[in-house]
Amino acid sequence: MPYYYFDSSAIVKRYSMERGTRIVNKLMVKRGKVAILPTWTVTEFYTTLANRAQQGDITRDDCYSVIHKFEIESKDGLYQFIAPTMATYLATKELAMEYPFLRAPQVMHLALALELKPLRLTVVSADTQLLAASKTAGLHIINPEED
Repeated sequence: MPYYYFDSSAIVKRYSMERGTRIVNKLMVKRGKVAILPTWTVTEFYTTLANRAQQGDITRDDCYSVIHKFEIESKDGLYQFIAPTMATYLATKELAMEYPFLRAPQVMHLALALELKPLRLTVVSADTQLLAASKTAGLHIINPEED
């Protein structure tokens, strides 16, 4: 059973036509797959869409339509949401020291993905710094923007 860990840079591609959308959608229809989203990714998803609407990249109506689709798919069980624990936060200390080029959200993603490493998951992200650190840490990676 394939496990995919999505950050917001990847999950946004599920709901907008952009570079990497085809790859993300292909992963989402795999039989038996589990799509894992950290809980804070929901907020990142909402703010990314709101920013795009504010900048005029999408209409406000499109923004709400995409959010609605995401919430329906979430309610229907397309995603498994996972929240960090205190152990996750404590693990960030060593990761921040080992990967000083990462920003706080990237370190949080790495810490949570490493907790799930026994699932042999694949980190799906367009964030090249996060992917580089994930690969160094022994995780499988997919950059949907690299067709």
